[in-house]
Amino acid sequence: MSSTRLAVKLGKAGFDPNCLEQLERADLLEAQVETMLVEPALESETDLIREAREASQILFYAGDSSSAASNGESAAFRLRELELEKRRTAREAEEGKAVREAEQRQLEAEEWKAAREAEAQRLALGVEQKK
Repeated sequence: MSSTRLAVKLGKAGFDPNCLEQLERADLLEAQVETMLVEPALESETDLIREAREASQILFYAGDSSSAASNGESAAFRLRELELEKRRTAREAEEGKAVREAEQRQLEAEEWKAAREAEAQRLALGVEQKK
């Protein structure tokens, strides 16, 4: 991804465009990684709100529990609970995967930054030795 595109994405994420113009590519990449680490939390919050809304729409039957209708409604209610639990489990697995991927990207960015700094130091030592 180009530096310009990174700056545009970061600008949309709320960073000051004037400051972004002054940053080097490595700093832009770091900021992008930090933004990616924050985004999953926002998405999971909206998922929780949606699930709460869905759960609040489930009707409870307060009639005679021995009737056939009650058993059918209880089964439907239980099925709905199982569906919600299945969705919740899938969402948690996706969130865990997203967190692990974000951590991996953060590590890769840190390794890349360390390699860049080591290269800069190596070049500085080479220049000093030539003097």
